[in-house]
Amino acid sequence: MTLRRALLTAAAVGILVVLVGFALAWRPAITPITVNAAVNTDRKTIDPGAELAAIGNCADCHTAANGPAYAGGRPVPTPFGTIYASNLTPDAETGIGSWSEEAFKRAMRDGVDRAGRQLYPAFPYDHFTHATDGDIRALYAFLMSKPAVRNVVPANELDFPFNFRPIVAGWKLLFLHRAALDPDPNKSAEWNRGRYLVEGLGHCGSCHTPRNVLGGEKKDSAYAGGAAEGWNAPALNASLVTAHKWTVDQLAEYLSTGWHKLHGAAAGPMADVAKNLGRASQDDVRAIATYIAVIAVIVWVVKN
Repeated sequence: MTLRRALLTAAAVGILVVLVGFALAWRPAITPITVNAAVNTDRKTIDPGAELAAIGNCADCHTAANGPAYAGGRPVPTPFGTIYASNLTPDAETGIGSWSEEAFKRAMRDGVDRAGRQLYPAFPYDHFTHATDGDIRALYAFLMSKPAVRNVVPANELDFPFNFRPIVAGWKLLFLHRAALDPDPNKSAEWNRGRYLVEGLGHCGSCHTPRNVLGGEKKDSAYAGGAAEGWNAPALNASLVTAHKWTVDQLAEYLSTGWHKLHGAAAGPMADVAKNLGRASQDDVRAIATYIAVIAVIVWVVKN
């Protein structure tokens, strides 16, 4: 093969790869709606959505220092640069006021915004994809019930090529697994509820699981410890229930208050998590504690 032909072949392959990449990344825009069309005044939907937002720690991630709640702008440091959290208030221009429930569901499940742009996985849709339609509807209703705040979020500060959004589609092929979490019939209802919340909207693995060089969670080291905003997130392994002697009751108290007399106070990002869990259903908090206590033992058994 001549050098010219080899170069032409390489160029053709490169163009094909780019075209396939764009095909995978392209998503159509979803028709915008008026804010009034999204208003849901049913407290039976909004109130559960508020609790789910607390479990997901949504306010802390999407609120800048001293800024309006849910209005975005908080810098999220990553190994690839800084991402600024989006505005989740129902402002039509700078928030999600023009988003239908369908558009919101796509963002939660597929990591694609209303306009069709790929969302960076700093927004943990790799966990949110497990949320049920009913819970997504409740969360949407709650956010749309909040006051609309006009807040233009700063542009992300990412290094090349990470500032090129279509490459996120490739990341999803590797790390986004769209699957419902079917209940385990061999486990209690409380354990199954805890699993759904921890693995889904609670996205605990986002902080407590180490990540690879591409930013994906190392599933073979699930809950073996990670990092969050410059803090070390401890491993949720057997040391919780053995060396540190955590019980389900103690975990539930700690998670909902940020304090337990035998284990001390939550600090760093965990303090924010506990503050929000204090607003959630205590049955849900206990379910989370039940699941964490069990997976701690499972992680230890698997690794030993």
